[in-house]
Amino acid sequence: MYYAKDMVEKLRQSGQLVIFGAGVTALGVAISLQEKPYEFHIEYCLVSDLTANPVSVAGIPVIDFSMAGHLIRKDAAILVAAVEKNIKSMQESLKENGYLQTIPITYDGDLWSLLRGNLYKEYCRSQGKQYLALEEELQNIREPKKRSKTVSVYTVKCHVDKVLKEDITRFSWEKEIQAGAALTDARVCNICDNRGENISNKNRQYCELTALYWIWKHDESDYIGLGHYRRHFELTEDQLAKLAVSDLDVVLTIPMFVSPNVVEVYRRDHAGEDWDVMRKAVSVLCPQYLPVLKTIENSPFYYAYNMFIMRREILDDYCSWLFPI
Repeated sequence: MYYAKDMVEKLRQSGQLVIFGAGVTALGVAISLQEKPYEFHIEYCLVSDLTANPVSVAGIPVIDFSMAGHLIRKDAAILVAAVEKNIKSMQESLKENGYLQTIPITYDGDLWSLLRGNLYKEYCRSQGKQYLALEEELQNIREPKKRSKTVSVYTVKCHVDKVLKEDITRFSWEKEIQAGAALTDARVCNICDNRGENISNKNRQYCELTALYWIWKHDESDYIGLGHYRRHFELTEDQLAKLAVSDLDVVLTIPMFVSPNVVEVYRRDHAGEDWDVMRKAVSVLCPQYLPVLKTIENSPFYYAYNMFIMRREILDDYCSWLFPI
């Protein structure tokens, strides 16, 4: 499976390829698209203000609009790489300067996920690892007339979630669960993580993991999954039925790509000492995992957002390992 084939072909046919942005998202896009299987030539990273930006991004020179007039063609394909809230204003700036061929790439948007998918497949190939796509694994399984096993995929919500404009009715097979229900009287879901055995009051520190704890303790489905109110597995009822009778153990998202590696990016974006505390907990509670942890620390990929669909017994093993840490 090759993801976003039409978009990749469009980029290959463009006369000039430019990135608008010079932040974290732009860095990831710049590095990724210059690597196999893409090997694109990106001429410039365009920004509105040079003073607040680096002189180059992944070896690509950074320029502003005052320099772009004689360097960037008006028909150039411009990848707008930034967080979602800035995309609209950035596209307006490009339009004001006569650049209309814009392609938004947000940090956790679908296009960036698909482009990462091809990059990760190439990474797996270089590491001698197998890459399995769920669609391909399920296509030869005949849908049963009647399900013999149950699949429960939860989507985590919170009373402070932003209002979405997207139509999410295609995810009607999900079960909604309210995380942090112990911390508010507001109710947004029928299922709340503060009923029965729970750690709902830790939600400010644990985020979606308080919902996962509740699911672990209260749901006995054969397959159990976790998603978010604005991050979903693109699955159909047919695929869920096939998954229930498959021999698959775990379904994960396409990994996030970071540079230079997971631990350095964590220390950049969070409190670095938190990683040290986690590492110490692993060394005390399950020291056999330290070599794996080191591999993850040095990797440019990681599975984000605690999203998965697992066999019940694997979920039990995972949570039994995770929550003590």
